[in-house]
Amino acid sequence: LEATKAQLKETSFKDEVTGLYNRRFFSLRLEEELSRYRRFNHPVSVVLLDLDGFKSVNDSLGHAVGDDTLRDVAQILMKHSRGINVVSRYGGDEFAVLLVETSKAGARLYADRIREVVAKYPFSHGKVLTASFGVASLPDDEAGTAEDLFRSADEALYAAKRAGKNQVAAASGSPAKVR
Repeated sequence: LEATKAQLKETSFKDEVTGLYNRRFFSLRLEEELSRYRRFNHPVSVVLLDLDGFKSVNDSLGHAVGDDTLRDVAQILMKHSRGINVVSRYGGDEFAVLLVETSKAGARLYADRIREVVAKYPFSHGKVLTASFGVASLPDDEAGTAEDLFRSADEALYAAKRAGKNQVAAASGSPAKVR
């Protein structure tokens, strides 16, 4: 019974397509890290990424190829993330990464590195895919709650999309230059 209970708990926190943590787990860990920030003033950052043009992959090549693409992106994120970070599929083609003990500058570097890897990745479908990123951090950005911090990262993500995609935007600044 205990083993079954543990297995159910594990699956309730995992995305079935990518094997990454899901939105529920990400939200719980974000709350925990905000509590840690309030107690110890340790920096914490949220990086959101959304695949540019993913809908065309799904529509033209089918959902199985789309799922393979999402798994590839999940592997990229895991390979380039520290074990203490929380990498999750937030929904659709959007991923959220909780960077523990990471400043805004570190989060921007991380996001830009992932952006470059995704843009050069040899996806099995042969199409070039890029990603747009939004970054928000404490203590740099004003955020009283986990929702505020997430919303700041989300607004930055949409600023990156509006600015032409395939770039990193920070919550209180302008998008970084595409490299």
